[in-house]
Amino acid sequence: MYHSESFAKHGWETAVVAYFGAWWILADTDLLDTPPIPSLISTPHVHPFPILNPPSPLLRLPWALRAPIRILYQVISVIFNCLVFIPVHNEVLLVQNPPSIPTLLLAQVLARVTGARLVIDWHNTGYSILAMRVGDRSPLVKAATWFERKFGQRAYAHLFVTKALRDFLSDEWGLQGKLIVLHDRPPAHFRPTGPMTAHELFHRLEPHLSPRLPSWLSHPSSHTILTHLSSSNLICPLPSRPALLVSSTSWTADEDFDPLLTALDNYQIALSSLPSRHLPRLVVLITGKGALRAAFEKQVQAREKGDFSQYDDKQHGSVNGKTVRWTDVCVRCVFLPARDYPTLLGCADLGVSMHSSSSGRDLPMKIVDMFGCGVPVLSRDFACVGELVKDGQNGRVFDTGEELGGLLVDILSGFPNSTKLNQLRTYFTQQSRPSSRRATPEVDASEEVWSTWEQNWDRVMLRSVLGDRGRRGLS
Repeated sequence: MYHSESFAKHGWETAVVAYFGAWWILADTDLLDTPPIPSLISTPHVHPFPILNPPSPLLRLPWALRAPIRILYQVISVIFNCLVFIPVHNEVLLVQNPPSIPTLLLAQVLARVTGARLVIDWHNTGYSILAMRVGDRSPLVKAATWFERKFGQRAYAHLFVTKALRDFLSDEWGLQGKLIVLHDRPPAHFRPTGPMTAHELFHRLEPHLSPRLPSWLSHPSSHTILTHLSSSNLICPLPSRPALLVSSTSWTADEDFDPLLTALDNYQIALSSLPSRHLPRLVVLITGKGALRAAFEKQVQAREKGDFSQYDDKQHGSVNGKTVRWTDVCVRCVFLPARDYPTLLGCADLGVSMHSSSSGRDLPMKIVDMFGCGVPVLSRDFACVGELVKDGQNGRVFDTGEELGGLLVDILSGFPNSTKLNQLRTYFTQQSRPSSRRATPEVDASEEVWSTWEQNWDRVMLRSVLGDRGRRGLS
């Protein structure tokens, strides 16, 4: 969606072929699971062309039957949209991968038929995601790998979210075309949230949190858990407020949240036993929904109630053999409208990413969003995370729940005037200052100055990919 908005802002007639549902005509995009970025709806030159989903009864079939039916609908929808319904000649055809099947084959055919320049935007490998569902040794994974290599090998340009992904695909598959790293960056509306906006958000959000917040977070109606109305009628942060930790997930297998539970167990013990560290109470809000969320919430409630009788495993909620009850830690899972997501991130003191990457070569957009809001991030360590999280500069990396718990204690000591937290925050204020070093497409991607999506897109796409192409059309 960000690519579409950027093309349109530069005067390109931009056709967006995607799964929209009915979001383009709905006044209330809160009704949708995946609404668009708000600015895209009102951007001139953007034209939606929806990909059809199979009828609802077919979507309830087992995956082995549902997948080929959905692919058939994709093929028919994309062909009709690109060859019949889009009224302009295509100059550029940009396709995001994954999904790979049948997208890459369709893109190659359509680029050949229309004469468009094909640009493949590599966010990960589709076969590695499939392997998480069916196992590495499945014949399906072998077939998907062959398909992705065969139809993803040639393009006018290849965009990559990491250097690691570029180097791997270039070496293993012999990609042909321009090879360009375009790190994800947040759009301009991801920014720190002021006290007034935070106050308004939490006034709306708190009554809908389930289960209800614990008694230690109760407050007068003029307060929220983070803010209060001062004697001078100004909205200000609460001096004794809890620290706010945020995370985001789709609750899939590549994000294991058990280490976060372990970390919070250890944090609760430290808070209770180390008064000299001046640790704050902790509120953790996790956005998103998915199949694994209910099991996680069950474990959270067991810890908040101190009741683990439902578990046969004695290790649940225990550290060094002792059961831990969360008397100063509160965790809630939420699903926010698109317009509220950056606002919540901008309220946070710290972000956490449990992403481990199916391929080991992609980076989670959630960290990019948090950085856009000036929020340092604690990230699970994996192969290429260093391209985004500079350990000790804009965040920290960890391997285990015990390490994460130790980092929380270390960084939040002395809150709200935490020395180490403030040091991490200064990265974003320094990066926002004018730099004497101009970023160019040739600059090593890992050494780029931090920038907005718009600045990064203009630097890479306008100069290296589009060049002097006209403004006639885009699919």
